[in-house]
Amino acid sequence: MRRKSGDGGPPKAPEQLDPAAVERARHARAVGLDEIVETKRQLRDAATRMAERERKLAEREEHLEARVRRVARRLEARRQRQHRLDALRGRLAERELLKGKQHKKESQLARGEARMERDEAEQRTKAEELGRREADLRSRERDLHAREVELDRQAAELDMLRGATAESQTRLDELAAELDRREQELVTREAAVADLEVRERATATTEEELAARERKLTREAERQKKTSERLDAHAQDLAERERALARLGQSLLARRDGDLPPTPVSPPAAPTEVHFTEGLQALSAASKAIRPER
Repeated sequence: MRRKSGDGGPPKAPEQLDPAAVERARHARAVGLDEIVETKRQLRDAATRMAERERKLAEREEHLEARVRRVARRLEARRQRQHRLDALRGRLAERELLKGKQHKKESQLARGEARMERDEAEQRTKAEELGRREADLRSRERDLHAREVELDRQAAELDMLRGATAESQTRLDELAAELDRREQELVTREAAVADLEVRERATATTEEELAARERKLTREAERQKKTSERLDAHAQDLAERERALARLGQSLLARRDGDLPPTPVSPPAAPTEVHFTEGLQALSAASKAIRPER
């Protein structure tokens, strides 16, 4: 950039110029331009190397993150295997309690438990090895971080990556909270299902009681039906006797009034309804009329 003079106008060229000075100025200007071009080239090379280094560091960081995730998955698988082994050990202990008298199976269970303990020791050794590898990876990661601190722009990119990691962790926390909420809902539903099962058992018991009562009422209805049939038969028998007594009373009254010889009585076409009291009255009147003749 050109510096402005005190009066603000362009610099005035001297009236007489030295050719050697002009040549030196031109040479110096050409050398300065060459130095500027070389400096720009070096800056471009440095920027290219910086970008390549940043790319390699990003790839190494991704590789380390992938290894950390693999280690985490292996640890999770080991914990799951440990849970399964604990469950299996519990089942084996229950079988030992239930089959304490079976000595052969006890020896088999002991051998199986020893084999499980050996497997557990091997898994523990593998877990320790994974822990050492994880410590080594963390040490290398710290070294890489110490190297990356030297570059300001790379540090800014790492800060951005950390921010993204924090956001991912926040999303993971939200997902964990959602899973906890769903687990609570499942627990509530299981409690409701258990309550429904209790109610269903109570309903089944009530239905059994109602069925027993219904059978009892059915037997009682059958017994009452039989009793009613016997009473109906007895009532028909009584009605027949009442009709017979009524006919006898009428015949006696006819003999008393007319002293006519009794004639055979043909059965009526339709039975006449005569009350039992009328038949008794007719019998009593006939007996009073017959006593003076004797």
